[in-house]
Amino acid sequence: MIPQDTVQQIIQAADIVEVVGEFVSLKKRGASMIACCPFHNEKTPSFNVSPSKGIYKCFGCGKGGDALRFVMDLEGLSYPDALRWLAKKYNIEVKEREFTDQDLIHQNEKESLFIVLEYAQNYFAETMAKTEEGQSVGQSYFIERGFSKNAIEKFNLGYALDSRNEFFKKAEKAGFSSDILEKAGLISIKEGDVKIDRFRGRVIFPIHNVAGKPIAFGARILKTDPKAPKYINSPETEIYHKSQIVYGIYQAKNAIRQADNCYLVEGYTDVVSLHQAGIENVVASSGTSLTPEQVRLIRRFSENITVLYDGDAAGIKASLRGIDIILEEDMNVKSVVFPDGDDPDSYIRKVGGAAFSEYVKNHQKNFINFKTELSLADVGDDPIKKAELIADLVTSITKIPNPIKRSVFYQEVAKMLQIDENILINEGNKYIKTKIGENKRLEKGDGGIISPAPPVRNQELEIIDSLKKFNAQEESLVKDLVLYGHFVIEKDEETGQNHTLADYLFHETNDLKIETPIFHEIYQLYKTEYLNGSNPTTQMFSSNPNPQIQDIAVSWMSPKHELSDKWNTFEIFIPKYEEMLNEFSYKMVLRIRKEKIQKEIESLINEIDESSEEDLEIIMNTIGKKRGIIKLIAEELGSVV
Repeated sequence: MIPQDTVQQIIQAADIVEVVGEFVSLKKRGASMIACCPFHNEKTPSFNVSPSKGIYKCFGCGKGGDALRFVMDLEGLSYPDALRWLAKKYNIEVKEREFTDQDLIHQNEKESLFIVLEYAQNYFAETMAKTEEGQSVGQSYFIERGFSKNAIEKFNLGYALDSRNEFFKKAEKAGFSSDILEKAGLISIKEGDVKIDRFRGRVIFPIHNVAGKPIAFGARILKTDPKAPKYINSPETEIYHKSQIVYGIYQAKNAIRQADNCYLVEGYTDVVSLHQAGIENVVASSGTSLTPEQVRLIRRFSENITVLYDGDAAGIKASLRGIDIILEEDMNVKSVVFPDGDDPDSYIRKVGGAAFSEYVKNHQKNFINFKTELSLADVGDDPIKKAELIADLVTSITKIPNPIKRSVFYQEVAKMLQIDENILINEGNKYIKTKIGENKRLEKGDGGIISPAPPVRNQELEIIDSLKKFNAQEESLVKDLVLYGHFVIEKDEETGQNHTLADYLFHETNDLKIETPIFHEIYQLYKTEYLNGSNPTTQMFSSNPNPQIQDIAVSWMSPKHELSDKWNTFEIFIPKYEEMLNEFSYKMVLRIRKEKIQKEIESLINEIDESSEEDLEIIMNTIGKKRGIIKLIAEELGSVV
């Protein structure tokens, strides 16, 4: 359990721009920061971060919250784990006891996976550093590769003993069940309930998520065994999907943002070697075919990718499909091929970081030049092969969503291969139309009816829908209390004392009950702090542990449209809402009272059928008086009863 004062210290320290900026590349727009939303796929930014309010809000999918909620939602962390992540980032000491067996039982599965993988990462690192086998086999391998102690620690590299179940025995003794160890992909359970370590006699490369938590492992065998694969990886789990992560993203994200470019390589050792040489904006696809999800992850930090290929022509051609995937995600892609026989790891060890960077700078090519030069040797004077090359280039160009970029590349192909540009454009348009037709056919359900793609889940609309049954006047009152409660609306000329909106509302609504449960809860939270002499801020609600309170507060704090300052240029002065609080709050209280009296009248009318003559007369007189009050309120509001 994290003490409440530590929780508040963490929340106060967490800078929304710094935290969100760890995961997406933000751009300044006015007083806010914008980016493409990391919660849903979009090309036009609708994700907004407000430094002054300490919140984020996506107007596309409706996601919103504070820095803590952002880490929870994006990384799938629990509330305590997100607090620990922020505490680590801001060097805040969190004093809490070690996990016991009982604690582990009460963790949900996702939390348990994070805990056991953190334990495994530490175990493999300690095994390499402190055991004879780890030092003589694991450390020796990394030293031979030229990896420094700092590089080994930076990537948490380790070693798994060449033993049947040494890891399992240590993990079981530490309190981890065989069930969670198997689900984490760390052991396998054979017939007869025999537990066997998944990683044995291999050096270990931990795979981290964007937040820096280990979620899987890659492992390389060192001894010669023709029956064993060179590399094995963790299986897919609840927290690890290999198509959605790239190796090294945690260590590289800041450098990618600063360089506004990401180097994409193939292997773990390529990444570590480049980092060690000072080139940190690099990640690896880890031997898997590049996926759209991996490209979107990189796109959070930069729209530019430079693919660094090994000097192996056959391997390059096999991985060319990755370029089309990058283009489809509206990213700019360049490619570099190293001399035959070299990969990024071997080349940088051969020439050093400065010469490596210079080589990349001088040899990088856009995808048109790259594909053309790669294929021209095979094409020769063969017109059929040349036509196939042109068709392939046109297909790649059609993957680009931006029509201006497509036009530029059509011109480049026409010039390079001496072909009419209009022919290329026409062929490209034919391909696009054909693809659209194919997609529609794939979407058809039974009976030939086209099934539309499911819409992006809009959390804000869901909140609005859930509040439709709520009292609009109550929402208006509680919203103004949260946003403007501290505003001074009147000053006593005799005493000089300021009266805030909260003073007025609590005085005028003391006899009223807020009936909508969630608004009542927010109202009471504010009132409790107010009566204790505090001045509640919006952060108290936008950082509230109750997700419903937080969602509503962030929605209130994030107006979709704001008045432009340019109105002032034309001397058109529109009063701000907070400048009209005195009048608005008075009318708001009147409306709530009117609605409450109206409900009382409806209740009295329902009693008429079962009333005696004596009671009936009293009820009718009461109804008459209440209708008189409603009439007076309506006149004050300027409305008609």
